[in-house]
Amino acid sequence: DNRRVIVKAGRQVGKTTMVVGYILWYILFNEDKTVAILANKAQTAREILARIKIAYEALPMWLQHGVRTCNKGDIELENNCRIMATSTASSAIRGFSISLLYLDEFAFVPSNIADEFFTSVYPTISSGASSKILISSTPNGMNHYYKMWVDATEGRNGFVAIEANWRQVPARDEKWAADQRSVLGEEKYLQEMECE
Repeated sequence: DNRRVIVKAGRQVGKTTMVVGYILWYILFNEDKTVAILANKAQTAREILARIKIAYEALPMWLQHGVRTCNKGDIELENNCRIMATSTASSAIRGFSISLLYLDEFAFVPSNIADEFFTSVYPTISSGASSKILISSTPNGMNHYYKMWVDATEGRNGFVAIEANWRQVPARDEKWAADQRSVLGEEKYLQEMECE
């Protein structure tokens, strides 16, 4: 129901699995939609696309659509839905009409690239009445992502803020957290697991 969502998530809490499920649902139950998956590295974006392919192949045949294109960076179904996977560069999706933009690990994109990229891409999302943008990341200092998160939590940018940390994962407890803290050290534990 929300057009703009920003997610702050700890490591290994199921963020990518949730996004894979959502994007797969989106392309199966819509027509004529273009999804762009962008990450701090093209390899990461292609890994998410590969997981979508695996999930698609595991579906019962009656839920699957015909596939027109399927390669490392692109899937196109016969219902005219398409998924592109690339890195977060200012020109990565310039010229495309995007229905759903997913930015993965956005806090790890250098600020100068992220600012230029967002300025380049956001108009293509804001121009469509139903276009959506989903940004997710583990925190990485006080940068562009941090500002977007704070603005979302304070109601200044129209994004809905969602947080997921290790406490929301079944079978993780204080003993697990203490073990993570001893291995990572306090600062990295707070960032990677507590989302600080």
